[in-house]
Amino acid sequence: MGVIKLTRKHNKLKRKKWGLIIASIGAGIIITFIIPVWGWVMAVGAGLIYGGWCLINNSHDD
Repeated sequence: MGVIKLTRKHNKLKRKKWGLIIASIGAGIIITFIIPVWGWVMAVGAGLIYGGWCLINNSHDD
């Protein structure tokens, strides 16, 4: 009976370890690829808003 409990505990720990590894890889992919893409999208959007604002301010109808 002691061996069965050890085996089950070992399998549970092994499964937790693999889950942690897979979660770490997923988090690394998200941090590496997805967050920088959204940063560039926000930067381009801010640039377009600033450019449009400058065009509106400099196009006075006299």
